[in-house]
Amino acid sequence: MFNLRTGLYALLFTVVVLSGCNRKDPEPENEKESINRMEVVFTPVTGGASVTFLFSDPDGDGGNPPTITAPPLRARTAYNVTLTLAKDEGNKREDKTAEIRTEADEHQFFFIITPPTLMTHRYDDADKNNRPLGLRNVMETQAAGSGSLRIVLRHDLNKAFAGLNSSNFQQAGGETDIDVTFPVTVQ
Repeated sequence: MFNLRTGLYALLFTVVVLSGCNRKDPEPENEKESINRMEVVFTPVTGGASVTFLFSDPDGDGGNPPTITAPPLRARTAYNVTLTLAKDEGNKREDKTAEIRTEADEHQFFFIITPPTLMTHRYDDADKNNRPLGLRNVMETQAAGSGSLRIVLRHDLNKAFAGLNSSNFQQAGGETDIDVTFPVTVQ
């Protein structure tokens, strides 16, 4: 009886150990991007010098405040706007733009313009399902004034969410990879 009980305990122990060894923790399908640099380049559609907005926070949250530069834009001007994102670590820069483009069906940028009369926004790129991405855009400034441009990159959101736009993007779920507010001056 003792040998049978010991044998059953040993068998049970072996089954538990082996089943635990075969189990893998599920890996997230798309982890949060580590992005601490955003360049937003405004190129006048009719030609002329480009204007570059820059956000840089090499030490991340909780360290030194980020550097944000946003030179003035011209009034009543249409701009082709491109975004470039990266992760800076010391002297090393890892481009994140290509990864976002590759995973376009899982990402979308949102543009919150305050006041909304400062400029208009239109997406100029899309994912494989013809849903907006936001690495390329067209923005047109209106009359002179000032305000802000908030750019939010979300991933793993429901891009098919009915009426998805910049004012209700949180309702589509997902997580925020980067959220930057630039001051905007239109002259």
